[in-house]
Amino acid sequence: MILHCPCCHAQYSIEALTQDAAARELLGMRGAMPPNLLSYLTLFRSEKRALSFDRALKLAKEALQLSADPAQLDAAMAETVESMRAKREQGQGKPLKNHNYLRRVLESTPAGGAVAAPSRERAATGTSKRAQTLEALVAWAGADWLRTEISNGLQALVALSLDNTPAADTITRTADIWSHVLLKSITLDIEEIDAPRVRQAFSALLAKTGGRWPEPSTLKDLIPKRPQRRAVEYVESEDARERGREAARALKAAVGVK
Repeated sequence: MILHCPCCHAQYSIEALTQDAAARELLGMRGAMPPNLLSYLTLFRSEKRALSFDRALKLAKEALQLSADPAQLDAAMAETVESMRAKREQGQGKPLKNHNYLRRVLESTPAGGAVAAPSRERAATGTSKRAQTLEALVAWAGADWLRTEISNGLQALVALSLDNTPAADTITRTADIWSHVLLKSITLDIEEIDAPRVRQAFSALLAKTGGRWPEPSTLKDLIPKRPQRRAVEYVESEDARERGREAARALKAAVGVK
């Protein structure tokens, strides 16, 4: 369905609008979501089709309702991810359609997130590389605001388990390239103005991956233009005008002009 703006007559897809809103809400949940939630959501993605953000958001909210114990839920998600990936490696796994498998794992996962030793070892082996990649991006960002925005965006891409995702030992070099491409072609020097632009571009990019790691030029093309600054209208007060007239009279008197 296409929406038409009554003011500028621009056209915009309501589906794209829904995806953007869902992507922003999902990214906004990152600070409160279990570490393994994004990896768990990838189990619902098919090999040929990316998981839409509105469905990912719906699945995330449903999963978070399954347990009031965040540690227990996170441990169960880690166990589910490793089990399903092991099945896929054997050619048996299919994309999940609901949370029934996770529910069964939760039933055998004690409160507090304790899991059996073999499961813990598999989880550690399976997630260590991704964890190293995310940690490397955090360290790369440091205190620089632009690097932080790029790091956050790349972390979201890494969590999607896309094809051709850079390895942990090359992710910082990848981040350097993304930073270079942006700074070479776009002015990004005012945090208050430019940080939201980079954030908005990553939000749009996450909906366009198609299951493959994107090129930095794609992000560059998605960064919106800077908003136009409103001109500040100067209104001179009557007191200021009178002081000006008085200064003019004094100057005329000093030079003998009537």
